[in-house]
Amino acid sequence: MSIAPLTRTDVLKRAWPLVFANAAVPLAGVTDTFVLGLSGETADLGGVALGGAIFSVFYWSFYFLRMGTTGLTAQADGAGDTAETQRILIRAFAIAGLLGFALFILRDLIAWGGFAVLQGTADVEEKGAHYLLARAWGAPAALGAFALSGWLIGLGRNGATLALYVVFSLTNIGLDLWFVLDLGYGPGGVGAATAIAEWVGLVVGLIFVALALRQQGGWAEGATDRARLMETGALREMFQVNINLMIRTWSLVIGFTWFANAGARQGTAPLAGNHVLLQIISLWAFVLDAFAFVAEAEAGRAFGRKSLPALRRAVRLTGEPMFAAGAVFAVLTFLFGADALTLVIEDADTRAAAQAYLPWCAIVPFLGAGAWLMDGVFIGTTSGKILRNAGLAAVAVYLAADAILSPMFANHGVWAAFLIFYVARGAALAAAYPALERRLQPAPTASDTEAKPSA
Repeated sequence: MSIAPLTRTDVLKRAWPLVFANAAVPLAGVTDTFVLGLSGETADLGGVALGGAIFSVFYWSFYFLRMGTTGLTAQADGAGDTAETQRILIRAFAIAGLLGFALFILRDLIAWGGFAVLQGTADVEEKGAHYLLARAWGAPAALGAFALSGWLIGLGRNGATLALYVVFSLTNIGLDLWFVLDLGYGPGGVGAATAIAEWVGLVVGLIFVALALRQQGGWAEGATDRARLMETGALREMFQVNINLMIRTWSLVIGFTWFANAGARQGTAPLAGNHVLLQIISLWAFVLDAFAFVAEAEAGRAFGRKSLPALRRAVRLTGEPMFAAGAVFAVLTFLFGADALTLVIEDADTRAAAQAYLPWCAIVPFLGAGAWLMDGVFIGTTSGKILRNAGLAAVAVYLAADAILSPMFANHGVWAAFLIFYVARGAALAAAYPALERRLQPAPTASDTEAKPSA
């Protein structure tokens, strides 16, 4: 059966639901802050910030469940192996459940260890514990949703992913308003609202998975066979991909944490200004990540079909709108960012610091597009070892650049080093891309290698 080649229209159709899906999760977090700001005390906000930071370390460490599942699913789908796509779903969901329940069971230990490291006042730690312990009830559902959304994205069912996260966000917002503003539950209510919303989102995800399975004609022959599910080779591949993706994620967390720490060394105003500018970068990243997700699925599908032309087409057609959007966002940030900062930042020192370093922030959407695109390509082809090595190399380059530039140029040096971090990520992956293409080129045959007669 012939497969229609990817078009620019296809890319845009598949990307736009993911833009809103990506925005749904931080929108819920904004609501958490908003309701506590209306009804709570400073300790409530501080407690949720501290408890959320502790939970996020574990939560995002397991994001490989989304990325790895997308790549493996897309490759199996590209190869036309429906049974294997379904086995990947079962394996990923089972792993997500085990890890999620482990987080839930260890919630008290996690809270104790986290607050021992991130120490706050007794009141803040108490409120943070209320939030974290309530939030932990949703851990199995949250990680399960990672696996389900990864599977759906791998099959190109991005509308289903949008529905999952919109339902999660709306449920969380509604429960936030009820639990905190009406019932006065404070940080514990915020955590409980998120946990319940995660279970509701999981149910929605399961419904869409059931619909996808029905459209595939139900469970394929051998999909639920225990021996095939526990096949050593498949489990080893999933483990290797996921552990490498986890290390890659940790490397990025180290980089962004170091950026915050480097800003703190420059003083309170630069630290606060950098934090605000980082939110602008995150906003643009939500849009550009949508194209990266499409690149994951299409590169994985091309890899599954062993089609070099399809891989090149996927890279080109997802890269074009990504770089174009990055350029537009860079110009918009440069032209209108200062006015926007005036509207949202009340403190004069913080506003002045943010406006002073805005040009550095404006460059990031365009400069980072290459890193985000290559991330998608290598995630889709489950090249976990390359992603791991590139992440570690980029962090090493970044830390060295910050050690040199920050003492010389103060916060301008902090930003220059941060941009080098993006360039290093993209360059490391771009350097590995030719080897990825060679994996899709057919091996030379005996006739190809026969010596030609000498002249």
